[in-house]
Amino acid sequence: MRLQVWPVVLLALVFCATAAAEDGAFRAGFARVDITPEAGAQIPGGFSKKLAEGVHDPLYAEAAVFTNGEVELAIVGVDALFAPDDIVAEARDLAEQACGMPGAHILIGASHTHSGGPTSDCLGSERDPAYCRRVAEAVAKAVADAHRAAVPARLGVGVGHEASVSFNRRFKMKDGTERTHPGKMNPDIVEPAGPMDPEVAVIAVENAEGELIGCVVNHALHGTVVGGRTFSADWIGYMRETVRGGVGKDIGVVFLNGACGDVTQIDNRSPRKAAFGEAWGRRIGMILGAEALKVIARMEYSGDVPMGVAAERVEMPIRDLAESDEALVARESPASGLGSSQEEAYLREAAMVREMKAKSPTVPVEIQAMRVGPAGIATNPTEYFCRLGLDIKEGSPWDVTLVATMSNGYAGYCPTKEAFEGGGYEVRTARSSFLAPGTGERMAEAAVKLLNELKAAE
Repeated sequence: MRLQVWPVVLLALVFCATAAAEDGAFRAGFARVDITPEAGAQIPGGFSKKLAEGVHDPLYAEAAVFTNGEVELAIVGVDALFAPDDIVAEARDLAEQACGMPGAHILIGASHTHSGGPTSDCLGSERDPAYCRRVAEAVAKAVADAHRAAVPARLGVGVGHEASVSFNRRFKMKDGTERTHPGKMNPDIVEPAGPMDPEVAVIAVENAEGELIGCVVNHALHGTVVGGRTFSADWIGYMRETVRGGVGKDIGVVFLNGACGDVTQIDNRSPRKAAFGEAWGRRIGMILGAEALKVIARMEYSGDVPMGVAAERVEMPIRDLAESDEALVARESPASGLGSSQEEAYLREAAMVREMKAKSPTVPVEIQAMRVGPAGIATNPTEYFCRLGLDIKEGSPWDVTLVATMSNGYAGYCPTKEAFEGGGYEVRTARSSFLAPGTGERMAEAAVKLLNELKAAE
């Protein structure tokens, strides 16, 4: 086997030694800002342009700020399909100006709702620069407001398990290929081509009087449930409503989506009708919200909260693009399932990716790690495959590890090396999928390294 040499450069962005405060010095605050667009704006995420006819439920940028007197950091969940690099950079700069928090200490994660506002150029969608600036300003305001709202607090960490609503959407077929959504009860299905992650991880915070003031929730599941032509936070909005209803207070609920690149709400091996629409969004959100509440109910809290932040910027290669766009599209087109049509769209996308590679054969990708008390958080800016997220958790030194994807930028789908060989929708070249095979494994290695550096800093 010939060793592949990767054109990768690792540059340290920031590393803060883990710092523990004296008991009682920990402070936390939560805030949210509405980012719901006006009717008529685009809803990204499809092969064709889709204009919103109204608002089903509001979209938010919701922030949690933690400080222990030596290290402060922010975790922000944004109701958007993606949070591209320029939005993240502007939001961090504005937040640093507003409250003094280092921009590199801010985690900005997109929920991946497919009913969000126009933040990205992708397939049939076009970004709205004015809306992108509005989102950046809202993220910064949420961080600054949460910073001002911080009060003496205690923190708890826990993890629950819910395996009934999330399913891997890729399958090994009898012909030896892998296909995405090959059709419910397809007789040619052999087995799933990857796992799902049942964990529902929660970081919760109570104030000095023992009252819950907010939490961060992490689970891996596409936001493709509610659909339609209205803006919606999708199942994530119902999850937040469930948590708030369960505690009887309007607390902060920050959501970070996990390694959901190949995980959806559709169980292709069940004859049950497809899980789409408002009722299914509510059902899934309530189930996952109820699991988060179970975790919170058992939580034990401490005011001694060591924290740390570490990050690296990694240059990752763009994949081989064949001898022509036509050859590339023909090579990657699956026989059936999601991604087996739309050839004209893929020809346009292939040409744009070829232009990207002509300008630079690599793209910068930020890998960030945080330590918040007894929990670790690892991020990357891709639609990361579930197996890779589980690899990070298995290599993490923390008992509870949150994997936050589509965070601090966007760099398309990131399948496993095996998925590239099997084929399917996620590996088809487009602005939403252009990284080379093996990139995901290298991201996992970088994340595990950073998590262990934070552990060693104790």
